[in-house]
Amino acid sequence: MKVVGLTGGIATGKSTAASMLLELGARIIDADELAREIVQPGKDAWKEIVEAFGEEILRGDRTIDREKLRRIVFQDEKKRKRLEAITHPRIRSLAREKMQKLAAEGAEIVVYVAPLLFETQVHLWIRPVILVACDSATQRKRLRRRDGLSEEEVERHFDAQMPLEEKRRLADVIIENNGTLDELRKRVKEVWEELLHSL
Repeated sequence: MKVVGLTGGIATGKSTAASMLLELGARIIDADELAREIVQPGKDAWKEIVEAFGEEILRGDRTIDREKLRRIVFQDEKKRKRLEAITHPRIRSLAREKMQKLAAEGAEIVVYVAPLLFETQVHLWIRPVILVACDSATQRKRLRRRDGLSEEEVERHFDAQMPLEEKRRLADVIIENNGTLDELRKRVKEVWEELLHSL
C-alpha cells in the first residue's frame, strides 16, 4: 500500500483535490475529520481542551464550539501551541490506526489529507507529499469569499500558517490551482496516473 500526503495553504483547494482523488479510487484519511473525532465529549482530548480553555468553549450539548476555539487560538500563539500539543499526537496515532486498517483491507493508494502536514512533521514519514497551491491574491480572495472574513482576519490566518513558498520547497509534487475546476481535475488526474505507475 502506498501512503501519499496531501496538503495546501488555507483556501488553495486542497479539499476539492482530495474529493477528486477519492472519485479516481484513492482511499482518503482526513486529518480534520480525525480532529473532530478525538474531541468528542468525554474523550481524553476533549477533557484536556476543556481544562485548558474553560467551559465557555462548549455548546449546550457539551460539544466543543470549534469556531469559538479557533478564534481564541488564532489570537494567541501560546494557546494555539497548547491546543496543538493536545490534539496533534492523537490525530497522528488515529491516522496510523486507520492506515493499518486500510492496508488490511487491501487498499492500494491512501491519501492522508492534512492542512498542517509540514508543520507537524508528517512529511518525515509519508512520501510523496502533494501540495495544492495557488497565487496569494487568489488564495486571499477565496478565503474572504468562503469564510466571510475581514482583511485583518485573513492576514491573521496567513500569519498562523507556514508560508506557501516554504511548502513549495518541501513538497514532492505541486498542483497549481489558479484556474477552473476542469483544469484542476485534469492536473489531479495526471498526478493520480503517476501514483498508479509508481506502485
